[in-house]
Amino acid sequence: MKKLKVGYLIIAFLLVWVLAQFFFLPVTCSAEPVYMITETELVTLGQNSNRQFAISRQLAKELQMSKEQLKVSDQALSEAKQQKEMLQKQLTELKNLSKNQEDLLQQTQKSLPPSAPGVLREIGAKIDIDHYVTGISYGVSRLIGSKYLGLRGEYDWQDKKAGVWVTYAY
Repeated sequence: MKKLKVGYLIIAFLLVWVLAQFFFLPVTCSAEPVYMITETELVTLGQNSNRQFAISRQLAKELQMSKEQLKVSDQALSEAKQQKEMLQKQLTELKNLSKNQEDLLQQTQKSLPPSAPGVLREIGAKIDIDHYVTGISYGVSRLIGSKYLGLRGEYDWQDKKAGVWVTYAY
């Protein structure tokens, strides 16, 4: 029986050892290798970290400035839109006022008598290049509708001739 107990004990020990290897071997095999960092690598990493931190601060400042500029631009845009709307409203009002004034002017012009005189009188001189003034004329025209009809008489003292003309002006 003693042999049997020792055999069982050996089998139990081997079984525990196999189970321990089965469960703990993957843990020790899959563990990441440990890296040793030298002092120069540590200094380089520290410098790189400081540079990245400085760049990060600079980018944060630029982002803040950009946000502020965006706010200012948005305010200027909204003010410009308001001014545009106001100017469009003023333009519409001025167009309406101008149209009203044009209508009033047309009504006033229709109600006024014509500004052209009812009778036109004319005096003329007949000029010759060599003999200067060689004759004279006188005419009268009357407004009929929107046209003038008239009569003009002339005398040429060089040729000693008189003439009568009927005139039409438009």
